[in-house]
Amino acid sequence: MRLDDERRIRGFDGLRAIAFIFVFISHKFHQGTYGSLGGDGVMLFFALSGLLITRILARSRVAVEAGEVTRLAGLGRFYLRRSARIFPVYYAMIGFFLLASLVVHFDGFDGGARLAMLLYATNIYVFTTGHWVGHFNHFWTLAIEEQFYLVFAPLLLFTHSKAAGHICVAFVVLGLLTQAGLEWAGVSAKVIGLNPMTGFGYLALGGLVGLNLDKRVPAWLVSTPAQAIAALILLVVPLTVLKDEIVWRVYAPAVSATAALLVLQIAGNQGTRFVAILETWPLRNLGRISYGCYVFHEFIHFYTVEAAARKFGVVFEAPDWISAPIELVLTISLATASWRYFERPIMAWAHRPTRKAAPAAA
Repeated sequence: MRLDDERRIRGFDGLRAIAFIFVFISHKFHQGTYGSLGGDGVMLFFALSGLLITRILARSRVAVEAGEVTRLAGLGRFYLRRSARIFPVYYAMIGFFLLASLVVHFDGFDGGARLAMLLYATNIYVFTTGHWVGHFNHFWTLAIEEQFYLVFAPLLLFTHSKAAGHICVAFVVLGLLTQAGLEWAGVSAKVIGLNPMTGFGYLALGGLVGLNLDKRVPAWLVSTPAQAIAALILLVVPLTVLKDEIVWRVYAPAVSATAALLVLQIAGNQGTRFVAILETWPLRNLGRISYGCYVFHEFIHFYTVEAAARKFGVVFEAPDWISAPIELVLTISLATASWRYFERPIMAWAHRPTRKAAPAAA
């Protein structure tokens, strides 16, 4: 797949759907068995984001070197489109809780934490203070991605296009060294997991995959069985040998490598049965709204529905198992409405045809 190929990569939306389902299960079932499954979901999100963002920036850098756009214009367009994708829902949620907090207290949504969330620094706040932020904890992954964009985009656009691979390798190595150093120093798994440099390494690994999609790989490596095996490893391992989240953290680089391999396999062979499954309507559509699902899911709880019903005099008894499916349906419904009436119109505006910038030397 050539770098200048901007066609939609089949299977990626389905893979996002699976990543979200992993995270949802880990957050909604608190017995401890499924905690590491959420980590695998995050690694899939990082691999996908790293691949797509790196390819976008690499194409922009090629355009800069061809004199089609200036560096600053390319950087501005990248940030505009990224902001249009990630800011609206995120800040809409924070704005809602800022208003609601005037009358209701929300655990973890206090002065310092609020500022950190507004600045996309939730991960830094948590590992520097040692305090999780209640139902806002999942914002740490969004913070790491935003921090990565701020550092990574200028590096790729203001250096030669041939340096992109070296920059990705440098981030991967630095991430591994950071994790090894922190483990040697005996710091907590929380600090290791929330440290920006370790996250940057995982994202850059996806970037390396994106830069090498046009390279030939053995047919067996991207076959249907190989894709299925990689997916099964990501499903089974966190439920068995790595179900302890602290142990999982030690092997997180290997999990990240497996997620990156699966992304490479899917992009490298679009005609397999596994990709066909990922392209089925339920997975493809869930993947398309997965960002909204990720943002919303920790704020939607069945006990809130029960409390609201009681205010209208409705009391019902429901088995414990039914809460998670109902929360999933409500999450998907809210994310669907958000995508259709809020997110997609803003993205369409940000991606509207723009006047080509004056040619400039790279």
